[in-house]
Amino acid sequence: MFGGMKNTNKPITTAMHDTAMLTQRIVEKENIGTNLGLYRGLMALQGGHLLASRGGLIPALTSAGLNKQESKQTWQAIAQGKWEANQLLAELNTQIKAAGKFKPTCVAGYQIQAADTLGYFRARLKGCKTGHYNSIAGKSLPAQCFGILGVVGSIGQQRVTFPFYLARAEGETQSDEQLMKRLLHEANKTLDSEIARVTTADRKFPPLEMLKAGYSHIVLRRPKNFTMIRAELPVYKGKGRRPSKGEVIRPMIHQYKGKVIPESEAEAVHTWQRNEVDGRCITLNAKIWFNVLLPAQKTWTQSDHHLNQKHPWVLMAIQHPDFEHPLILIMTNIKLTPDEAYTIFKSRWGIEQPPLVAKQLLGAHRQFVHHPEMCFRLPEFSMIAAVILTYCAACQPACPTGYWDRKPKPTAGRLRRHLSDFDFAGIPLLPRLREKRSVTSHLPTGYHPALALARAQKAVFSEN
Repeated sequence: MFGGMKNTNKPITTAMHDTAMLTQRIVEKENIGTNLGLYRGLMALQGGHLLASRGGLIPALTSAGLNKQESKQTWQAIAQGKWEANQLLAELNTQIKAAGKFKPTCVAGYQIQAADTLGYFRARLKGCKTGHYNSIAGKSLPAQCFGILGVVGSIGQQRVTFPFYLARAEGETQSDEQLMKRLLHEANKTLDSEIARVTTADRKFPPLEMLKAGYSHIVLRRPKNFTMIRAELPVYKGKGRRPSKGEVIRPMIHQYKGKVIPESEAEAVHTWQRNEVDGRCITLNAKIWFNVLLPAQKTWTQSDHHLNQKHPWVLMAIQHPDFEHPLILIMTNIKLTPDEAYTIFKSRWGIEQPPLVAKQLLGAHRQFVHHPEMCFRLPEFSMIAAVILTYCAACQPACPTGYWDRKPKPTAGRLRRHLSDFDFAGIPLLPRLREKRSVTSHLPTGYHPALALARAQKAVFSEN
């Protein structure tokens, strides 16, 4: 009954009840009235009604069983209510930690956290100044961009990643570089310093910016044409100018103006075997260079050069038999084997799960909202709904989609299909989740020229 009318004759299942109660506890501490609207909106999104309405929020709320007044109040709570996505994520992670079912992935004693940037493409949104790269188009397209940082782990046999911080690309942080800088600096302030963590990210994240943000344990991927320099200066040969920088290290063969530049000789070579998910046992080789530095850039300040000299790196080129080119990784001077560094980076892919669930399973890839604040809030709201749905699906028995689904897995898609068949209006609410009984009869209604003029002047001043 996905996308249609609810079957109110069916009894409320355990999966439906547990998902609704967790959602209520997450939004309970928000302002009265706003928390009820957030709860209704989250349940509507988790039931997949935004996907069925092709990105229309009001039709999605109506399809979830809300009347016209309730749908309008829910929209106002999401768009204009006083709430922040990071506060809801913090409460969600508190509930997850209290339940004790989530086990963070640890490698060599370090808890893995992954960073990434993402975009909700809005090709027809007027005034959209930010863009995100689309691999199909081969270029950057207009999108509402976000930075995300989360903890990688598992619940039973199900691998999951729970984000704990979201950063918007708005105002002065509209470029990717500014967005990543804001994400790294602001997210690091919320971390518990008592837990040993290692941060991993893809090739677009700048290593020096991560050091400046206070991250000391880092594993990063680098592009194929990446080079580094040795920390030690070459021995002076007695003629000419004395060396001012170390030898250039090239982990791969380069080509420049038709000439082939050979790769640098590795200081160490490590070989190990690894069991893949499909049951194969493969052999990987890693070429390693120790005590290397980032090549200096013209835009660096004196403090940047000093920071670079203080933090040498380890460079690796890991060759997988299924790929033509090696994987280029760098890590700070932490005691990790190539196998452990490879495992840490592979865990980075989990950070892409919440946006995928929000876009493809819940339907947030298409959005018919144009309010400036709502253009950011609906993507954030959909990711919160995706994380709740993923967690509840992993904690509960799998919901088969039909008689043919003989070995179902506890995935978010199966739970979404299960929730779409029920009306959540029959689930009792916590005492604090109620409508705010405010007296509004004395307030003016309708169109007032003075108020419209004040709003127009405010908009002009904000643009200037």
